[in-house]
Amino acid sequence: MKAALEGYRFIAPNIEYHDKMTINLGGKTFELMYLKGVHSESDSAIWLPNERVVFSASAFVNNQINILRPFVTIPDILAAGKMLKALNPEHVVPGHGTPGGSEIFEKGEKYYALLLERVGNAMKAGKSFDDIQKEVKMPEYASWGSQDRMPTNIDAAFRALGGKK
Repeated sequence: MKAALEGYRFIAPNIEYHDKMTINLGGKTFELMYLKGVHSESDSAIWLPNERVVFSASAFVNNQINILRPFVTIPDILAAGKMLKALNPEHVVPGHGTPGGSEIFEKGEKYYALLLERVGNAMKAGKSFDDIQKEVKMPEYASWGSQDRMPTNIDAAFRALGGKK
C-alpha cells in the first residue's frame, strides 16, 4: 500500500451534507443520499440519474451475508432498499459483490424477511437468545459468502423483533 500511495496526499473531506446533496461535475449529476443505520455510521448511496446507476454503499450486498453492527437495524436497511429501488435503477453497484440490477434489493428483502420469520418463530417458541443463535439456520443462503457474519444478522433480527438479552 505504501508504494501504491507514494506521491499522493490525503485530503480529509471538506464538504458535509445532511440527508441529500446534488453535485454536478464534469457534465454528470451525482445525487448523494444519507443511509441511516445500514452498515456504518456514515453511509451514502450515490445515484446517477441520467445513467440510471445507483451505488448502494453496503446497505445491500450481492450474494453474501452483510455484517450488521450493533447500531444497524434491519428496518433501516429495508427502508434504504425501498428508497433505492424506487429510483428504478438499471444498474446497482453494491458495497460488496458483483454489480447487477434491482434484483439485488429483492434478494436482500427476501433474505431479511425469512431471517425475521425464523428468529420470530424461535422467540415465540420461548427460545433464549443463545439458543436462537445456535439453532437458526439459513440453508437457502449457504452459497452466499461471509457466513461467519450470520450471528450479527441473527442479533439484528432479534433486536428488530423486540428481543432483550
